[in-house]
Amino acid sequence: MLNKSWNLLIYRVPSQPSTRRVYVWRKLKGWGGLYLQQSVCVLPQRQELQQQLGKLAAEIVEGGGEADLLTVVIEDDAQNLRLIERFQQQANEEYQEFLGRCQDFHRELEHERQESNFTFAELDENEAELAKLQSWLPKIHERDLFEATGYVAAIEALKLCEQDFQEFSQQVYDAQDL
Repeated sequence: MLNKSWNLLIYRVPSQPSTRRVYVWRKLKGWGGLYLQQSVCVLPQRQELQQQLGKLAAEIVEGGGEADLLTVVIEDDAQNLRLIERFQQQANEEYQEFLGRCQDFHRELEHERQESNFTFAELDENEAELAKLQSWLPKIHERDLFEATGYVAAIEALKLCEQDFQEFSQQVYDAQDL
């Protein structure tokens, strides 16, 4: 069923300190919010998001700002689809960035192989990089409110990173005679 109900947060935060504006922006982006324009963010109407937005709106007002939290119903299916596509595009951009980091990870392991740099220090460093990828993908997926197509490729890319790391780990152990 097509989403037709949306939460719209329109807000104004005092210009100083700037940390307050950044805090609000990060919260909204962390929930998967889509900015229609500066200080106008839309999210699908969902109970858990409604509660979080209500708390954030109250924080904005308590901090000396202004906040209006509106529920908007868009009857035009084409307009709803365009909005959903924008959410999916936003998520796909994050998945693309993730895929780029996965490629960087493979390049780093290949560089270490070419240099025969099979040390425990390199193993630890690359294990930490893999852990970052493993923790990042679920965060992106949580913000992906409309199942963007990039998720499938991102899962596969992470699996390949894990496999590549396992192979590199074995090469380190072999080089250290373990």
